[in-house]
Amino acid sequence: MKTLACTLVMLCAVTISYGQADIHKTDFKNFTYTPFCVGDKPQRVTVKDGEFSKETQMDGYVDRFSFYVMDVAYGDLNGDGKDDAVVIGSCNTGGTGNFSEGFVYTAKTGKPVLAARFAGGDRAYGGLRSTSVADGILSVDSNDVGEAGGACCPEYAITTKYKLNAGKLVAVGKPVRRELYRKERLTFTRGASSKTFTVRIDAQDLKRYTLGARAGQTMSVSINTDKASLRLLDDATVTESQNAFTAKLPKNGDYTFEVQNLAEAAIDVTVTVKIK
Repeated sequence: MKTLACTLVMLCAVTISYGQADIHKTDFKNFTYTPFCVGDKPQRVTVKDGEFSKETQMDGYVDRFSFYVMDVAYGDLNGDGKDDAVVIGSCNTGGTGNFSEGFVYTAKTGKPVLAARFAGGDRAYGGLRSTSVADGILSVDSNDVGEAGGACCPEYAITTKYKLNAGKLVAVGKPVRRELYRKERLTFTRGASSKTFTVRIDAQDLKRYTLGARAGQTMSVSINTDKASLRLLDDATVTESQNAFTAKLPKNGDYTFEVQNLAEAAIDVTVTVKIK
């Protein structure tokens, strides 16, 4: 009987210890971080519901700082059979820049411990997009502006893979670069000079379409809503009107236009394209 009681106590202790070590029990939306993006020296910031903000009255101006949690992903990185947590945070120091940073936490003695961190960047220039963990490998998706474009508008993303080795993230393989907005080629039915179609676009997302034309032709594109915007990405003489544009095309070749959802929710957009 005494042996049975001891066994039950040990089992309970193991169960309690395992529960305390479950990283999923940590609320990373209400947590204290030490980001490097604060300034010259890292400072501790405590987010509430995923956000932290602070204003300090300086001599002649107000110094503003904010930090928020972008994403939390889980998976076993250190091979102990238990999930670790990967958190992406982003901070703003009062200007237009938003600087991201990644944190890897493991559970030890019932508490989350910072095991590693990885750098991000400012929006299109290296800004972190998302992370995932599979088979002990951390995949980090970040922005890459490419050959052209501004910090606000990434055109490419890079996926880099890492292994957690002795508290350090070690790159595995070569980074993979991809276009964020692939172009869909449009074709007209035989004998037709126009095409109308409807597309669903997620909030703040966009779609791009390419079609061939000849020099001297005119391309007209219109949409049925003011919740989206239209833009021709190639050089041409463009005349804009409400929810539409007309472009005089200067050369033979492909032309690409963009439809962007300006709303905070997904919308269905009907697009009409004409070439004559």
